[in-house]
Amino acid sequence: MALPFMGASIAFMFLALTVGIFRLMAQNGIGPVVLGGLFALHPLLMVFGFVAGIIVTERIAGVELLPHTQQTRLSLAIPPFIFGGILVETAGYLSGLANVRYVGAALLVVSAVLFLSLLRSFLGIGRERVSVLFMILAGFALLLASVLSAFSLPAGNVGYVMILLLFPIVFVLGERVELTSLAAKSSPTRFVPALFLVAVVVAIFAFDAWFSTAVVVALAAFAVTGVVFGFFLLAEMSARSKATVSPFQRYVSGHVGLAYVWGLAGSVFGIAYSLSTQFVFYDAFIHSLALGFIGFMFLAHGPVILPMVTRAQFDNAKLSYIPLAILMLALVMRIGSELVLLYSASWLLNLFVAASGWLVLIAVVAFFAEIFRGTRSRHLDVQLETG
Repeated sequence: MALPFMGASIAFMFLALTVGIFRLMAQNGIGPVVLGGLFALHPLLMVFGFVAGIIVTERIAGVELLPHTQQTRLSLAIPPFIFGGILVETAGYLSGLANVRYVGAALLVVSAVLFLSLLRSFLGIGRERVSVLFMILAGFALLLASVLSAFSLPAGNVGYVMILLLFPIVFVLGERVELTSLAAKSSPTRFVPALFLVAVVVAIFAFDAWFSTAVVVALAAFAVTGVVFGFFLLAEMSARSKATVSPFQRYVSGHVGLAYVWGLAGSVFGIAYSLSTQFVFYDAFIHSLALGFIGFMFLAHGPVILPMVTRAQFDNAKLSYIPLAILMLALVMRIGSELVLLYSASWLLNLFVAASGWLVLIAVVAFFAEIFRGTRSRHLDVQLETG
């Protein structure tokens, strides 16, 4: 059952990426405006359609391996509510019909409540309690973002943007709690201080999204966010030094380490935006977190998640660092060129910024090509062994 949901999530990802590319081109005066009506909806399509869809699908794939209960059957209803909600909400925004938008947001709220119920059922399972608490906190961020989506789009609202981003960020941190603790052979409870700090950050940005609080509040929230990323980076380095490292573990650790570095960079850019409110810092903190942290974590965990959902074996030897290199180049081109544009106008720099969006798409295509190649080669090996 999980496979069609994954397909829908990936379709939303390509739609959101395409919209983002054309928006970036339009903003930099490169070519005609294409899909302009969807530009402001880009973050909602990406976070609800792709990120929430793929995260829920991953959880469902794990639940399907357990004995079937009412809870596991209920979990299958979550993706249709997510996908239906974002489609209806998109229609509401495009048509200007508020009631349609409210129906879409209501469907998203139901999906978030069901997701929280599913996560709650995981509490008390072995060492996973602290990890699940992170995920539940992420679920609350998803619920808040669903409610906020009924009333406005996130552009320009730092609190709203961060609540959207905190859903995948905090969820991934929850997954890293368990994996890092296992690698270091330590207790996950050492991440409780980080869990408390993350809860404070979610609360601050939720408050900021509703009431547009003073700059100093956002400044403090970004500073605490940076501390959390630093805490996890140190924990990851400690775990790496204590674990037996295979080529695949090196692949994961390299991506995860860079993800935390981009998370720290996003926090710094968030602080810079809080102090100066220049758009370049706003764009830099969003994409350092969205493409840097979340993107690199997706590249790190994808080789585990996608084969698990498809129930297919994967040949880790087929993985490479090419998607990572392309995505890194895209981020450096985009953020670096935008920073230089603060001091020197240049059509070439605008072209670099626009081209960075296409590089992100190329990185994603290269990654899926590797997954397909690795899965296909494993199938061929099995056929040769049994033939």
